[in-house]
Amino acid sequence: MIVIFFALSQENVSIKSKVNILGKIRFGHITFYHAELYGFPVALIQTGMGQNVSSVLQHLSQQFRIQLVISSGFAGALRPEIDVGDLVIGEKVLFVTDETLRKEAHRSPALSCESSILDVARELPDSHRFKVHYGIIATTNKIIHLSSDKKLLGTTTSAIAVDMESFLIAEQAYTLGIPFIVVRAISDRVDEDVAVCENLVNEKGNINVPAVLLYLLKKPYSILALKNLRKQAKSASLSLSEFLPDFITQIYNTLLK
Repeated sequence: MIVIFFALSQENVSIKSKVNILGKIRFGHITFYHAELYGFPVALIQTGMGQNVSSVLQHLSQQFRIQLVISSGFAGALRPEIDVGDLVIGEKVLFVTDETLRKEAHRSPALSCESSILDVARELPDSHRFKVHYGIIATTNKIIHLSSDKKLLGTTTSAIAVDMESFLIAEQAYTLGIPFIVVRAISDRVDEDVAVCENLVNEKGNINVPAVLLYLLKKPYSILALKNLRKQAKSASLSLSEFLPDFITQIYNTLLK
């Protein structure tokens, strides 16, 4: 079985409509969908943002034979050549905090993504409307709001994109000896600020409607930024929905027969 992690419901929808849902399980605040994609077994896991991944992978590994873990969803670009809707595929993933970013402090070692899976991605036909970029993915413990901080993160780490979950998921996969890879779509460019807060999404990864309404009451000028972010999230979701089914099918056909 291939297990695909998403943080948000808006990310999960990119492939949820393309699979046959066999069952739905709750593990704490985390939602797990047992499904099939063109007859191949997959699991879709919606964790919520950040460090909510907890021990869900260990729990699932006791019930299913997990052959690959994919960290998917949205990411922020850290390079000017990477645009909204482009895909980033991790060769390595590392964890960065404010302290390690702004000082020469010890940084957790990078974890490598599965090379054979990377080869499958590179061999797929380049026929999509978006570009695919390969490199280091940085994981942080909070949203990087300012463009200047994204540029600093990219320069300091040589990472091409940033998210809040991949390194934490990779640690679980490594502990269990399960191959791992990052496949994410860009929802914000390196040269734009992200004018949203973490509390606009609840711990389950769904939109917190009361928090959004309160946010707009306090900052009505932010409505245009939220509309733009919603538009860019749709573009990122569409890219994932185009890429992931073919990618997963090819993995099963070539490596997991």
